[in-house]
Amino acid sequence: MVVGGAILGVSVFAAAATPRPTPRLTAPIAASRGAAQFTAPGDTDHLAVNAVVYQGWKMFEVYCTRCHGEDAVGSSFAPSLRKSVGPTGTIDHKLFFQTVTNGRPDKGMPMWGNLLSPEQKEDVWNYLRALAVGHLASGRPHLKPGANRDSTVLPAALGKDTTWTGPTS
Repeated sequence: MVVGGAILGVSVFAAAATPRPTPRLTAPIAASRGAAQFTAPGDTDHLAVNAVVYQGWKMFEVYCTRCHGEDAVGSSFAPSLRKSVGPTGTIDHKLFFQTVTNGRPDKGMPMWGNLLSPEQKEDVWNYLRALAVGHLASGRPHLKPGANRDSTVLPAALGKDTTWTGPTS
């Protein structure tokens, strides 16, 4: 009896360890609609991302998922951020930054203020945009081969939440 249970346990573990196919997107929204390219043309791994999007996913998982849902699809008490920051959404980059920084207490959105750095907020924005424009499939993203794990979206000298206006040339 114990031997049969051990064999069953090993086969269940082996089945769980079997790699699953990566989800594929049909056709990402064209870059001509204002979407930044997050994957190279011809890429088929729509969960492989650069460091900025990866760091944004990590921040989103820690601070945003409990209200806005896995993969930013929304919940019964917080909107889908995929739609909000998408090409037809009502949230632009500036409003996103203001909302994350100052919150919307009347809607239940907490104020993240300086808990998240400007770089981290920018990373979350880029993660959400990658989802919204179809360059990132639902699921757990991973770094593209050779990608650095650190986000370098903004120079370290920038970053006062009350005065931040975006990267300068």
